[in-house]
Amino acid sequence: MKDKNIRTPSIRIGNFTLRARMPKFWNFKIPLPGGIYMGGGKIIVVSLSTVAIGFVASMFVLISSGEQQITFPMLGASYEAPDMVGTRIVDAEFPEQISQTLRINIPAGTRLDEIRLTNISLGKAGLTDAFQIAGTSTSDSIIIDDLEVRNSEFPTFDIANSNIFTITATSSVVASGHTFETTMGTGTDITIGSGRGAASYIAKDMVVDRIIIQQTSAGDDVIIDKLILDGVRAWTGGMNIDYVDVGTLLMENVRIGDDADINTSEFLIHDSVTANTVNDGVDEQPVMIR
Repeated sequence: MKDKNIRTPSIRIGNFTLRARMPKFWNFKIPLPGGIYMGGGKIIVVSLSTVAIGFVASMFVLISSGEQQITFPMLGASYEAPDMVGTRIVDAEFPEQISQTLRINIPAGTRLDEIRLTNISLGKAGLTDAFQIAGTSTSDSIIIDDLEVRNSEFPTFDIANSNIFTITATSSVVASGHTFETTMGTGTDITIGSGRGAASYIAKDMVVDRIIIQQTSAGDDVIIDKLILDGVRAWTGGMNIDYVDVGTLLMENVRIGDDADINTSEFLIHDSVTANTVNDGVDEQPVMIR
């Protein structure tokens, strides 16, 4: 029988002999098939057993099939403020299609520092609203210190059931007909202090079916320091704002219209909106957004 022990080398210098002893774990034998012949002896090479292969394969399938965590601003999802992890949603109008809606649900009493949406393309055939901002009632509303809309386009723009201390629509706002029916009041300007510790939602460079920012429970207001839309463009569906209290609404370089008829109002602020100051610089032109 062949000697399967691995012999250790020795070095002899003069009258001294230096011999190295290998640790005893080299005598450990693994009863696995196959091997490699070297120098006339057979050295066993460690390989994966059938059980090990099955275990590794199962782990790979488990990891690769796990669903990716939904984090803001991934689409087709609803985010419960101030959380940044969302849940999948199914649009009631199109249950058979994968949703591309971005929804921020804000419970009563929640405080947010900023919502900023930049360079967003909106719209889907069959939708009434491409963008919606909505509180729950006149007593439980979304309170916004500064609401800014810049470099944006909407087929229609509608504000109702709200209080806005100052409305400023500059001469760079072009609408295919507009009507401001605001009720002049003596409201209080809104000033929101430090946003330290409050969450912010920032998204840019996206293509979306629609965006919904809504208060989801009653009992207290929702506080947002700044809500800024810059380069938000919808080809169908309008902007609809209800039950908000705003310190300053500023609109610059905005185009509104869907029929190129200045005798109908695509930009409408209803008489259910109370305002202290209205700076109406809107330029009426036959705009048709498609």
